[in-house]
Amino acid sequence: MIGKETFHKISVVFLYLFFVLSPFSISLCQILAGASLFFLFLDCIQKREFPKFESLVLFLILLYISFLFTPVFDWDQTNWKQTIFRSEFGDVWMAFLLLHHTRLSYREKTRLKQAVRLGAFFLLLSGILSLVSPYRLAPFVMDGFQYTEGRRLPHLLVVLWEKLSLYLPIGFQSTHLTYGGLLAIYLPSIWERTFRSFQIARKKTNSFFYRFGFLTLSLVGFFLLFLNQSRSIWFGLLFGILLLSLQKKLQIKKYLPVLSLGILGIAGILFLLYQNNWLFQRAIDDLFAKRSLENQRVWIHKMNFAILKENYLFGIGSGNYPKEFITQATPLVKELPELYYDLSITPKSHAHFDFLHFWILGGITSVVAYLSFLYWITKRILQVGKNNLFYLGFFSVIFAGSFQCFLLDDEVLLPFLGLLILLPSTSIRKKERKKNFIQKGQIKVYGILFFWILISSLGALYLTKTPAKDLFFHRTRTEHNFPSPFAQSSMNSMVPIALPTGTKEFYFKLAGCLDHNTNFNQRALVRENPVGFLIHWEDLPDDGKLPETFELEIRKRESFDQDKEYKVQAERIVKKEIFFNSKQIQKIQVHPKEYLESLGKGIEFVDFGFLFSWKGGNPFLPRIEISGNCD
Repeated sequence: MIGKETFHKISVVFLYLFFVLSPFSISLCQILAGASLFFLFLDCIQKREFPKFESLVLFLILLYISFLFTPVFDWDQTNWKQTIFRSEFGDVWMAFLLLHHTRLSYREKTRLKQAVRLGAFFLLLSGILSLVSPYRLAPFVMDGFQYTEGRRLPHLLVVLWEKLSLYLPIGFQSTHLTYGGLLAIYLPSIWERTFRSFQIARKKTNSFFYRFGFLTLSLVGFFLLFLNQSRSIWFGLLFGILLLSLQKKLQIKKYLPVLSLGILGIAGILFLLYQNNWLFQRAIDDLFAKRSLENQRVWIHKMNFAILKENYLFGIGSGNYPKEFITQATPLVKELPELYYDLSITPKSHAHFDFLHFWILGGITSVVAYLSFLYWITKRILQVGKNNLFYLGFFSVIFAGSFQCFLLDDEVLLPFLGLLILLPSTSIRKKERKKNFIQKGQIKVYGILFFWILISSLGALYLTKTPAKDLFFHRTRTEHNFPSPFAQSSMNSMVPIALPTGTKEFYFKLAGCLDHNTNFNQRALVRENPVGFLIHWEDLPDDGKLPETFELEIRKRESFDQDKEYKVQAERIVKKEIFFNSKQIQKIQVHPKEYLESLGKGIEFVDFGFLFSWKGGNPFLPRIEISGNCD
């Protein structure tokens, strides 16, 4: 016979499994979360109770409902099946996960916190495995523990002692950003337990091993977080620590020596990595680059604000962002054809900014609901008191959401909401809550949080002022497809570029010439005008020497996105030709129609390989003049 608490207990068991297994699979995560909700509703039916919809649940549901305003206005033109089940509104069921908040006892939440720590352990374990694995774990496991040809390989970080290769840690996730988001949610549970283990005197015989174990996990977490290179999460965690520290009276002088040594040590490690690791160097350089090699958000925000300008009141509605993105991108590509590929492979499902994306979809109602939700949670976390470090991930994800849409990523959103379930319920410690409610720190913390959202939104708006002509540049790569700084400097430079003394040969690949003319609203046609560039041999550097000859490779490369397809772009050499230093401007032209037999089924790139050769003297690279569309 089924007891009164049977369904409730089963629901809690599924929640426990949800926290433990979320780091492994989003599908499993959703199944477990859905099962816990199913038994929660069965428990309510059995007890003839109506679930308690707290403010946090109502605000979050209102946020998703606001996505339906525009579809309702355009009732006849709306594909309701797609709008309800295959768009952002389809995530509304996850908001009901917060109904667990008031139905869990203090003891059950304590046990679920242990599940979070266990999940954190598995998250770190998977990160370590991916750190040393030459294959991405998720597809490797799905393919029966074997590598399938064409599957994308992980990013190589460094090779130690010429034997041990370390890769960008992503665990079982598809991207390093998702793994970074999960670290932000799970790691604070380890840090909080580590801090408490040293703060509270324990009389158990295994206290040393207990503390040492959690300290080791914390250090491993820091290590993986550092190597993961999710910069938004780095700063998000620092931002969250700053907010939580506003409530505490810290004696800075007491910790100043340790902090100073720690800062100097971290600075030294950062400097060494910056000097010796290209991937880390790129991660730092991209922070200060208006046009980075990987993340060009300038034109993304151009279209975000163009959409928002026309739909700021009610939004564009759920599922309509990709269509509106293309609507704004089409005239941009018409003006600058070279932008087609970058815009076509951009993930058009989100705005790379949580707050802006919600505003774009739901209008002002979404803004009010989102900010109200943040206020409610901020107030509740600060009421927790000294143990609120456990919920640090909330502030980290909100901060990092100004650079990525973390709250649209199910792998991050579900554990994020699960974390909020574990906040103390309103029925606990009423007297303490009333006392804490009037704390000035709550308004201060929320004010800083709101100020960050405002200032980051204005920063995104400022980026849209970048001239359209500066939104594209040709990438140069080495033979092994790593960035080539010297070659990059020679693109449209004003002077030749000096190379290290003694260089006899220098090779690089120049990418970025599409062999078709196309746009989002037209069929792709093979280019009539040739692809070309100019080499300036007439520049004579002081005390330097330009190459005697160079071998030109005409290369063809598939133009699908390797990040999107999880496979490597195939490329091949279709022709080689040797040129001599003409001591004047040399024009190189390639007619795409001449290589129709080399064309694939769709659009491809015409790339070039350069092998420059010197016979002596101080070597200089000639400057190469090339337009955005390689005309």
